[in-house]
Amino acid sequence: MRDTERTFVLAGLVVFFLLIMHALPKLHIGSTELRSVNILSDLLPEKEDSSNSVIPVPQAPKSEGLATTRSGQTIQFKEIWPKGVEPIVDYAEGTGKEGGMTHFYEALSNIKTMDRPVRIAYLGDSFVENDIMTADLREMFQKDFGGNGVGWVDLANPININSRRTVVQQTSGTREYTVVGKPFDKKRQCLTERYYTVQNGAKIITNVASAFNRFQPHSKTFQTARLFFHTNGNAEISAAIDNQPAVTRMFGASSNVQMMETKGQGSQITYTFNHLTGTFTGFGMALESNRGVILDCISMRGSNGLSIKNVPLRTLTDFNRLRPYDLIILQYGLNIATSGNPQAIIKAYAANMKKVVNNLRHAFPEASILIMSVPDRDQRTAEGINTMKEVKWLVAYQQQLAADCHVGWLNFFQAMGGNGATKQLVDRDMANKDYTHLSFGGGQYVAKKVYPSFKAGLNNYLRRKKIEQE
Repeated sequence: MRDTERTFVLAGLVVFFLLIMHALPKLHIGSTELRSVNILSDLLPEKEDSSNSVIPVPQAPKSEGLATTRSGQTIQFKEIWPKGVEPIVDYAEGTGKEGGMTHFYEALSNIKTMDRPVRIAYLGDSFVENDIMTADLREMFQKDFGGNGVGWVDLANPININSRRTVVQQTSGTREYTVVGKPFDKKRQCLTERYYTVQNGAKIITNVASAFNRFQPHSKTFQTARLFFHTNGNAEISAAIDNQPAVTRMFGASSNVQMMETKGQGSQITYTFNHLTGTFTGFGMALESNRGVILDCISMRGSNGLSIKNVPLRTLTDFNRLRPYDLIILQYGLNIATSGNPQAIIKAYAANMKKVVNNLRHAFPEASILIMSVPDRDQRTAEGINTMKEVKWLVAYQQQLAADCHVGWLNFFQAMGGNGATKQLVDRDMANKDYTHLSFGGGQYVAKKVYPSFKAGLNNYLRRKKIEQE
């Protein structure tokens, strides 16, 4: 074969293989996405990427140096946020609507005179699972404002898997049902999006004196245990704190959520269930102090938060009656900010969360509501390890959600460090190599970044209150 023929054959083979590579779908090696081949890339005009369109960010509600009181009065006031502290924006400001941060700050300022603890519900996905970060955030609140106890504890750990360091449980005679599994009856769930069936003779031992609680010493004891359940028949429930004598009570059928309150200083509560004549649905227990701050970690792995709108309103209002919250934090999005998820899907998700916020506002009318943005999530690509663009889209749309619903907003993404924050934590062995989830050490680090926002927000409230009273 002559040289010219060989040249044409070689060129033809190159074009042939390039065409094949061009037709191949996107390939991945681990979490790294390989670039696709476009043999005409140098000839074709660059396409505009609609996914990189600018997402409008709502402005803070306050004018420079001015604020509006709850009565509608305009006063001279400017918030002060220390350097490095991410501001909490209150989109209820000047609207006359409840749901902003004022109620929570007011509760904190009156904490010594309240006849109950100030309660925070921290609702999230796997990012806060096992009390990661929330345990440290709870400790910081309790150290500054008083309080003991871990707050909410689900009724039972399935097959006794004790992955939550702040709580150790031994259970028998129960079965867990969650919103992310099947079967599941959404009419039987509570705010935690799970429920438990309980058999006669069931026994649940819950202990908070875990060795791991040396990092959260305020979580190691409680003064009151509250059990929450629903039954359409009779139920005999016994409760014993530590080695104290058991207290036994009979409960009859009711259409409402019921609560068994047991007082006593301790670190362990034992419940036994007997003479159950109907369908008994268990929810969980609250192990808390009578004063101070209580923070409930309410997490659901795999949830995007939208299913909370299916929690029966009557159940939520029962909980508000029995155990009201002063602040409800919503932090979801890890299961939405995923690689390849179109911007339109992310936008629609944030818009659909409005119903969740409105339902919570209806059920807990006095509570402050805070939208916490999705945390940083990084991805390994051909260009290196960087923050996923989907995260930045969702952060912007979540801020718009807070503005539309007139509630509080905290850019958690920026508070924890912004671009590449999770990679930095991975490099310091504070986060998993999925570049998404934190270790317990990473949770403590991030909690220290977030907590100052609440302290600064309270200080702004106190300064403003003083001006209003002058």
